[in-house]
This record gives sequence, structure tokens and C-alpha cells, in this order.
Amino acid sequence: MGAARGRVLRFTLIALLAIGSPVATADLILTSPPRESPERGQELYGPLAELLTRQLGVTVVYEHPYDWIEYSSKMRGDKYDIIFDGPHFAAWRMKHLQHRPVAKLPGKLSFVVVGKDGDAKRNQLKDIINGRMCGPASPNLGTLAVLAQFQNPIIQPDLYEVADVRTVYEMFREGKCESAVLQDKFFDRLPTDDKGHLKILYASGAFPDQTVTVSRRVTDRQRAVLAELLTRPSGIEATRELLTLYAKKAKSFEATRPTDFDGLENLLEGVLWGW
Repeated sequence: MGAARGRVLRFTLIALLAIGSPVATADLILTSPPRESPERGQELYGPLAELLTRQLGVTVVYEHPYDWIEYSSKMRGDKYDIIFDGPHFAAWRMKHLQHRPVAKLPGKLSFVVVGKDGDAKRNQLKDIINGRMCGPASPNLGTLAVLAQFQNPIIQPDLYEVADVRTVYEMFREGKCESAVLQDKFFDRLPTDDKGHLKILYASGAFPDQTVTVSRRVTDRQRAVLAELLTRPSGIEATRELLTLYAKKAKSFEATRPTDFDGLENLLEGVLWGW
């Protein structure tokens, strides 16, 4: 009877999380940007929350943000404890909320701005000033990294915001923009014929990949346990689907250090409202 009741309670908890309802009994809140539906978010992060609840000895709950506004607001208000997102957010939290990095996805993030090979007017980054550039909406890392190259916002390209990377390229091909910002890995995977019709106007530096940080409410012991779980060479079942989505063949996260993120908070500070 007790086991059945436990299953009912857990099902109820998962159902509440799937629709984004707050759970007051959580000791630590795990979250990530609202890039997927609440149901998909629960599939990706729910298993990790359950594992951490067992391993850390406290109740860890995955909370799915309703939208980017809620996510940014709660993050700046220090409402989250374990966060997986871009390196610029991680850097901002380290500086302002004393978050500590735990682990990151293997590899680096880099971006390119492409134009059409037959466009004689646009051959380098400065040529897209006052033109239209397709890109994911801010605070996307690639978009911010490109816009940061223009010190005067008046002469920045006009950003044509689209939902995701694949849509960015599709809009560019349809002629919605004269240029587009793409992750270099996406560009490299394009068919040879497609790349033959493009030219690279700008290539960014390399940034750390998506990162897990923890708040001051996470103890040193809890952080060490989390780091060991995430970076275990053989991987763990709770992050397998997450790694498949974002890191393809990687079995685990890799160790990182605060200095890897030095200065990346500047992509947000003084650029976007509220940061």
C-alpha cells in the first residue's frame, strides 16, 4: 500500500512540474532555459533531479521556466540552485551571485556570419552594418557575440529574429536577410553545394560550451558529488539523453574552472535590459 501511494505521489509531482507549477518542498531547484516543452524538459532533466535527490540527501526538483522572461528574472533573483545553460549566463552568475562552475559539455562553441557568395557588397563584418542579419533572438550566445563586435548600437545590423538555428538558415536562404549567424558546427554540416554558395564574413573566437553551475546554497560536498556524477568517464544514465541532444557521442560532461569564463558576462552587462 505504501509503495503504491509513493508512486501516486511521485506521479503527481511530475505532473505538476510538467506544467511549470512551483514546488514548495524543493530543497534545491534544477533548471535550464525554456528551449523545449515542459514535458520534454521533464524527460531531459527529471531523471537527473531524481538521481541528485538520492545522491545529495536533499530534495532536488526540476522546474521548467514558463518563458525566457521568467527564466531571466528568476535567475537574476537567485531563485535557482543548479543551472545548465550558456557560458555567458554562467559567467554572469559567477560574478554577481557567487555561483560556482561544476562541469561543461565537451568542446567549444564558435560562430560564423555568412553571406551569399554572389553578393559583391558584403565581404566582411563591417559590410553588414545597417543590413538585415538572421539570427536567434538575444540572449542567444552567437547573436550576442556578433553584435558585441559593433560598439555603436546605431550601426549594428538589423536583427531578424528567428526561433532556432535551422530556421535561421532557412530564412537566410529565402532571402529574408543579407547575412546570418550560425554555429560553426551547423555550417560545417551543410551540404557541399550549399556551402559553395556562401562566404564567411566573420568567425568568432571559441567559447566554453554549455555549463552547469551551482548556487551558494549547494554545499561543497554536494558540489563534489554532482561533479563526480557528471564527469564520470563511463557516463550516467540520468544524463544520457541530454548529452545525446547537445553533445552527440559524448558520454559525460568535462571538468571546468572559473577562469574559463572570464569576461563573458560582458556579453550581457550593459547590453540587455536588466543585466
